[in-house]
Amino acid sequence: MAGEAYDVINEKRIDVNHWAYDEFKNLGINCGRTIKRFIRTMITLSQNIGESIAAASDDKAEAKAMYRLFENKKVTEEVVLHAHRTATIQKMKESGESIILSVQDTTMLNYATHKKTKGLGDFGAGSDDKGLIVHSALAVTPKGIALGLLDQHIWTRDPDERGKRTEKRQKPIEEKESYKWLRSMDQSQTGVSKDIRLVHVGDREADVYEFFDHAITNQQDVLVRIVQNRITSEACKLFDQIKQEPPAGQIVAHIPRDTRRNLPAREATLEIRYSRLNIQAPRNTPKKFIGNRTLTLSFIHVQEVKPPEGMEPIEWYLATSLDVASLDEAAEKITWYIHRWKIERFHYILKSGCEIEKLQNRTAERLQKLILVYSIISARILGMTYMARQYSEEPCTMFFEEEEWKVLYCIANRIPTAPDTAPTIKEAVSYLAKLGGFLGRKGDGEPGAKVIWKGLNELNIVLKYRNYLSP
Repeated sequence: MAGEAYDVINEKRIDVNHWAYDEFKNLGINCGRTIKRFIRTMITLSQNIGESIAAASDDKAEAKAMYRLFENKKVTEEVVLHAHRTATIQKMKESGESIILSVQDTTMLNYATHKKTKGLGDFGAGSDDKGLIVHSALAVTPKGIALGLLDQHIWTRDPDERGKRTEKRQKPIEEKESYKWLRSMDQSQTGVSKDIRLVHVGDREADVYEFFDHAITNQQDVLVRIVQNRITSEACKLFDQIKQEPPAGQIVAHIPRDTRRNLPAREATLEIRYSRLNIQAPRNTPKKFIGNRTLTLSFIHVQEVKPPEGMEPIEWYLATSLDVASLDEAAEKITWYIHRWKIERFHYILKSGCEIEKLQNRTAERLQKLILVYSIISARILGMTYMARQYSEEPCTMFFEEEEWKVLYCIANRIPTAPDTAPTIKEAVSYLAKLGGFLGRKGDGEPGAKVIWKGLNELNIVLKYRNYLSP
């Protein structure tokens, strides 16, 4: 049948128009049968968000085939990530943006209750807790649209290394956990065309001298919220010297909701100072471990003016390798930093939507493959959420197949026949949100990722049973 491929493992047709087919049809495995099974698995899991493999499968045969897939030594994280990175880089090109933010962050996955899973390790909580550490780099446009993953690395900590902070300081960065920032910087850059400039964005944990040193040495760009009050070449404390600069002006910025501290989203008036300064390497860093004893960076001080009553005012110190010579350029970098919250939402979808910490498997190795698969799905949901806000008039066909949007339209509008023209992405996402329980009241704001993944599950249930009833 035109537009379909055949999965010989469990005799299911694969729609060649589905995003998973397009993204993984050239998976780097010399086995067409395994590629078809992987695509089928991606489709099944993306249509059953938050379900276990057993619950997502139509029958025992499909579940068994999926378990075997993740046991297959050919299906490695490197192979899967390479295919997804290729698709992400293509989206970067198609976006028309000359700058893309590579937003890095780390999250801990707690599998302490999974006593029978082999290969889990210390992940930073209690000494008896077992889990995995996941560090990801997410490609985000300057307008805040997530395009996909550029890198992901999963590991555990050696419990014997607990309490050895002093010894770690005397080791090269390559032997420290903070090397993840440098590693991900290099991995994210691989394969990206020279006409696209990556800016590697990190929160306070990325305030590592070697990270800045590595970026400048390798002609890459970074934007980091810093916490280290370093010494400048004028022998002053960095923060004090920035604050001595006259205010460049004020901007109004939208501050996203902080789920960790349960703070609502708000508009904040921010006073801006900026300066380009030289900073010195930490005294306890051996000379042989760094290339430059001093670095020249642009620094931006952000101070909230008149915060809401009872709320702690925002104060950020940002450091970037890029030049900042005007208020507009400073405001641009602040906006980019605010987009760092997108990776927080990515982790939220991964944990709460895909319920990645509830997944069970016999080994951590297989579990890591599942984490990557669900990370790809999570990045797609995140992209859909913010695409509907920023590019509301674009057609929904970039995320929905024809059958999907037509069924969605009919359900949302309670009519038997859909129009020939696809709705906009904003309309389609609002329909999904409605299925997911979004009421759309005046004060509800834009639909969030939670109601969208719930809506996707509801839509896929309808599609599944519709296909069962079709002759």
